[in-house]
Amino acid sequence: MKLRPQDLVTLFYLGCVGSLIILFRERVEDAWFHALLHLAWISAILGILWKSHQNPSKLWMHLATWYHIISIPLAFRELHYLVHPINPKDLDGLFVEWDFALFGVHPTVWLEQYMHPLLTEYLQIIYTTFYFLPILLGLLLWRSRNWEGFQAAMVGVVSAFYISYLGYFAFPALGPRFEIAHLQSRALEGLWLTNWIRESLDRLELLQRDAFPSGHVGISLLVLYYVWRYCRRAFPAYLVVVTSLVFSTVYLRYHYVVDVMAGVLLALVSGWLASLLRRWLPQEELPWRATPVDSGQSPQEQLSHKGRSYTL
Repeated sequence: MKLRPQDLVTLFYLGCVGSLIILFRERVEDAWFHALLHLAWISAILGILWKSHQNPSKLWMHLATWYHIISIPLAFRELHYLVHPINPKDLDGLFVEWDFALFGVHPTVWLEQYMHPLLTEYLQIIYTTFYFLPILLGLLLWRSRNWEGFQAAMVGVVSAFYISYLGYFAFPALGPRFEIAHLQSRALEGLWLTNWIRESLDRLELLQRDAFPSGHVGISLLVLYYVWRYCRRAFPAYLVVVTSLVFSTVYLRYHYVVDVMAGVLLALVSGWLASLLRRWLPQEELPWRATPVDSGQSPQEQLSHKGRSYTL
């Protein structure tokens, strides 16, 4: 059984957090439950990978490829129960000082002069696209059978998620919408969906100390890079969405500007790490059979086979 770079990153993260749980077990409520959960989690991933190697059926190959869609959200939700007990010193005050030192104003307060319900509505909707941008890119690359691009994007995005999660343990912060709410003179008001989206996200994510670094910024920029490199036709649409999303993180008061800067660094580090891991580790075989091409077919007929004949 060969472990792919994204599998190693996932298992390394789960092992690190599991070790933190045991180390700070006196602070973490139900510490042994979380520790055993991590053990079961790691065992389930290894079991899926082993089974997909022993029995490369459609079901097991899909599970081995796409289990991150389940694993990453679960890892994020778990942070609610772990980050503050393990590192109870929030750094919001420091980040507020850094923002003010850089700009001479509090950026979220300064942006009030440009607030408009239509803009707020648009940016709140755009903010939620973060959860779908990586999945859509994966589906586009998978459908076009661009295995090189799919593997590169998978390793980079998975690395960025888990590096950002480790960052929340090191630099816990709630964000400006909590820390400097008393300085805001106007509430963010949209049109129809803004409040519902915001409240839904709060219920789903729970209270998180996930401001620094900005995963929204780092992961979205990394996805944009992979779109530019491997899926160029989608780049204009992604560029508009990602640019708007980066601005929305501050406008909607989820992040400090220094969080955004750290998010840029997150994208660079994750991309570099992904490239390094893919050079060090053997490349995975294609998950589909190559479609035999009839030499008598026209170029148009040959292209029509693209995306077909999966073994999955």
